[in-house]
Amino acid sequence: MDLIEFGRMIGHGSRVQILLALMGGKALPAGELAYRAGVSGQTASSHLNDLQNAGMIKVRKCGRFRYFEIAGPELAGLLEGLAVACPDQMRSKPQSPIAPNLKKARLCYDHLAGELGVAVSRRLVQIGALELRDDRYNLPQGGHPIYRQLGVDLAAVVSKRRKTSPRCVDWSERLPHVAGSLGSAIASQLLDRKYICRSRDDRSVSVSDEGVLFFTSILGLNDMTFSAI
Repeated sequence: MDLIEFGRMIGHGSRVQILLALMGGKALPAGELAYRAGVSGQTASSHLNDLQNAGMIKVRKCGRFRYFEIAGPELAGLLEGLAVACPDQMRSKPQSPIAPNLKKARLCYDHLAGELGVAVSRRLVQIGALELRDDRYNLPQGGHPIYRQLGVDLAAVVSKRRKTSPRCVDWSERLPHVAGSLGSAIASQLLDRKYICRSRDDRSVSVSDEGVLFFTSILGLNDMTFSAI
């Protein structure tokens, strides 16, 4: 896909809304994507065909059902980066304020973003579990006990065929959070342990009572981080 084709794909509001609906890493059916974009099923089908032909989404078939998902973390990161310059595009309605739940905590494809994502990344830097660089985070030599407490296998993280810990600039906070295979592993463990829970309506996440205990007692985040989450 060349730059002109990419610009054409993101130049239509309904296609943008479809991409945003898939930014949480879920595979969604066409009917739900049509609802999220506010268009008819036929119109959504046309947009999905365009996005698939452009290589921006892929299809998973489960029996007679088809589910759509974003092409990969690189595209998700690119879209998130563009949203820093165009934050209005990240809203479900062009003129509406940023939804408080999305601003507080959300998934950016497969890693944690929003206020909580920024706070977690900042805290990992403060305790020496990450080192912030210009375009990435570095892991300290020998790792850090917090990753064992969370169940993150750093050897598996660094062996992945993707960047380990790139710095992703949060579109709502305009501050960095960790992405890549490390960000994905952290979010996966938080979800598996039910410290955070996906919303059924969008890509926001909520924090469970067990999650509050982990974030405050183990990670050392301030209670105020969880207001309205």
